[in-house]
Amino acid sequence: MWLTILLSVSVASWLWYKGHREKGLSILACYTLLMAVWCLGHLLGFNGNASLAALILLLNPLMPTTFLHFILQWLAPLFTESQDHQKHISRWMRWLYGSAIILVTLTWLSGGGHFQAWLDFPLFFHLDFPGWVNLIYAIAVGAAAHVVLFIAFMISTGNLRRSIIAMFITGIWGFILSVSFIFPSMNMQLFPYAMLALPSYPILVVYSVVRYRLIEVNAWVSKGVLWAAILTISMLAMSVLLALLAPLGLADLAGVPSAQLILYSGILLFIAGVLYGPAKEFADRLIYPDGMLDNNTLDAWVNAFSRANSWGELEHTAYTLWQQQTRTPCHILIDTDSLQNAPSSQNHFNCQKQNGTWLCRCTSWEETSPGIQRMAETFAQLLASACQSLDRALLLAEAERKRLQQKHLIELGGLTAAIAHELRNPLNIIAMAATQTEQQTRQHIQTQIQRAELLIKDVLSYSGSLELNLQRTDLSALFKSVCLQCEKLFNKKINLEASDGLWITVDAHRIQQVLVNLLDNAAAFTSDSGCVKAVLQKHPDSIRIGIHNNGPRIPDNMLPQLFHPFVSKRAGGSGLGLAIVRRIVNEHQGKVWHSGTEPDWPVTFFVELPLKPTLHRETR
Repeated sequence: MWLTILLSVSVASWLWYKGHREKGLSILACYTLLMAVWCLGHLLGFNGNASLAALILLLNPLMPTTFLHFILQWLAPLFTESQDHQKHISRWMRWLYGSAIILVTLTWLSGGGHFQAWLDFPLFFHLDFPGWVNLIYAIAVGAAAHVVLFIAFMISTGNLRRSIIAMFITGIWGFILSVSFIFPSMNMQLFPYAMLALPSYPILVVYSVVRYRLIEVNAWVSKGVLWAAILTISMLAMSVLLALLAPLGLADLAGVPSAQLILYSGILLFIAGVLYGPAKEFADRLIYPDGMLDNNTLDAWVNAFSRANSWGELEHTAYTLWQQQTRTPCHILIDTDSLQNAPSSQNHFNCQKQNGTWLCRCTSWEETSPGIQRMAETFAQLLASACQSLDRALLLAEAERKRLQQKHLIELGGLTAAIAHELRNPLNIIAMAATQTEQQTRQHIQTQIQRAELLIKDVLSYSGSLELNLQRTDLSALFKSVCLQCEKLFNKKINLEASDGLWITVDAHRIQQVLVNLLDNAAAFTSDSGCVKAVLQKHPDSIRIGIHNNGPRIPDNMLPQLFHPFVSKRAGGSGLGLAIVRRIVNEHQGKVWHSGTEPDWPVTFFVELPLKPTLHRETR
């Protein structure tokens, strides 16, 4: 009982302190305080103070009422956060508290119970009829609280739902513990062993509520479970020891009462806790005399690792730090798949990246002392962490370098576009001057001017800003129209296969540019007797365009750079056609690729446009 009182008061004080941070914790503190008062009533009854003890025990209805108040306050945001709802809760709770106080007063005045001997207890509280009414009322209020919990469970999710489940389990545990206190009133001659576990109830009630709300409490509970386990093991060990002493004539020691056994175990546990740190340090110095590390050394290692800006520098830093600390030869291997290049007689720190995580393993350390091996394990952990940090820093630096390079390319593209635009003026002057020359010369000049105009047009198209004017378009009609125009323009027969009625949201002008570039490219590489085939098909989530030609295959060394700018084997070409195609298709969130495996077609370019793009651009 005293332990339950101590734990309940401690928990209530902590809840009261935290009450300003979490809603309803101050009410839960009152609940745990009432539990401490109820246990105090039993202690007063055991010591003969029957009148005051009976009054305190008959305060029982206030506990479930306070618990119901906490439940309603705790779960209020789940139902509603309106001020009217809060006022209704306050009004109902005032009525319930008043009813509980009136019931307590009436049952006390009418003799709710009495104390008499029971089993090994000189005095134990027995309920009379008014006391049973008092108890039934308390049970009803507690049941109402759990009904609210069940309703909340049905509509809650996540951590709140888990807390509610924990509250239900704790409620079942509390019911099992409390039933043992009414054994005397039910004339049951069973010893109430369950009351020995009563100290766990206030802890479990609070923990089930705050486990997911106050994270720091989990660390405390973890330590508490650890020490409780140690205390339990100590008690069991002492019990076994005392039982073994009895046959040896030490019956007095074997007959130590349970209370003293718990006290001695607790004292032993306290002494062990106080001596744990110094004893651990002594044991480490004894077992690892040459492997001791202090916090200053560890901090120095971490700071030195953090200053490394490259893998070579990190290797040199690691080697230097290890030599300064131990003078033991070693070999640092970072991101090396094998140890073939390292001397087999040396100790190795082998750092490798596996599944995105850096690991550092110590190999060939069997001939060193235990202290050096232990220090090597610590050093390896810090080195792996340093590899992780450096890898992340280098990736960020590379990303920044690419960003700056992209920015430079954008600026260069703008400059190129400006130059290309300005070149048109002198070309126009040259074209006008060429009209005064001979026919053959004029024809040659005009051919070269047209070539230059085509190059300028492609440069402007590739380097300029690309804004899409997205419209609902009949792609079938657009596809057929462009193929017929290109057939006349390039003087090349185009076999056309296109499904009808394929509508899609695209920039029709830009898609026409894609088709013209691909068909121009196919016609340029096809002989007079060659063939070009254009196919338009609908797939479940996209529309696919295929441009086939039976010209020569594209060399393998060109495939990786095929869609890069200025990559062309075509005489007179700008080298920007496929690069422009890729840029336009990418802006439509589509895909373009080359295939050399289609039957009867050495060269095929596919374009796939999504029917429902994931990102919708504004129509401009």
